[in-house]
Amino acid sequence: MHEVNIKRHLETLSLRELSLRREALSNILSSEGIKFSREVHDRIINFTFSSNGNNSGFLFSAHYDNYRDSYGANDNMSSVCILIDLYHALNAKNIQADFVFTDGEEDKHSGAEFYSRTHELKKYSGIINLDLCGYGDVIVLNGNVRKFTSRSIIKRHNAELVKYLPESDDIIFRKSHVPTISVSIVPKWDVQYLRALAAFGDGLLGRPPEFYMILSDMEVTQTIHNNAKDSPEYVDELAMMKVYDYLLDAMTSDESDSRFSFMRLFRL
Repeated sequence: MHEVNIKRHLETLSLRELSLRREALSNILSSEGIKFSREVHDRIINFTFSSNGNNSGFLFSAHYDNYRDSYGANDNMSSVCILIDLYHALNAKNIQADFVFTDGEEDKHSGAEFYSRTHELKKYSGIINLDLCGYGDVIVLNGNVRKFTSRSIIKRHNAELVKYLPESDDIIFRKSHVPTISVSIVPKWDVQYLRALAAFGDGLLGRPPEFYMILSDMEVTQTIHNNAKDSPEYVDELAMMKVYDYLLDAMTSDESDSRFSFMRLFRL
């Protein structure tokens, strides 16, 4: 049985130079016994692999590139580390799932765009995208994937469904019309900020200055893009484990994978 030590690779991966991050990620996947492929297009390099077992129909995604010369520890090596351990857990339980570590999220989501063009996304029953998963105490979910957003799973992990999360690779995967969720973890008070941001709508007509003021006031914002807490020491192992436990529970639970429905209650 694989022993979870979820932060073991975080510092090694939190490198400012992208080429060094790629090399470190490649070395770590090899050392973990994960058979992966590099999928290359121009300057984009995605890493893909699959666990062994019965097909679950799910794709897990996390970007590994960083914003300019930031450490990128919470954004987004926290998520990469979580998915490495999730891979081992699913392997041990004979559950197959696909994984992709995308490049270019900070550059117009070019890695996710490349993956979407070269893979048949419609074969999946759900896509789970992780971003900012190492700082906070409340799991927040945007979107709907059955099992992962069932009422029982959300309640058990004290997660919150929100109508807005900052843009990530999920916006590319949603174009395929495959059910997709974006998963993050934030400090409790930041959930209120996310609800306030949702009130501004979808942003098709632009964002007012107040939107960006609220976004900058979020505590989790301090852990990204060269802000004050953008370094490995601020990534919390307990936060990462909360997300890991939620994902593993959703993948292995035998409970109904449908969300609460009055139609189901009254058998309409």
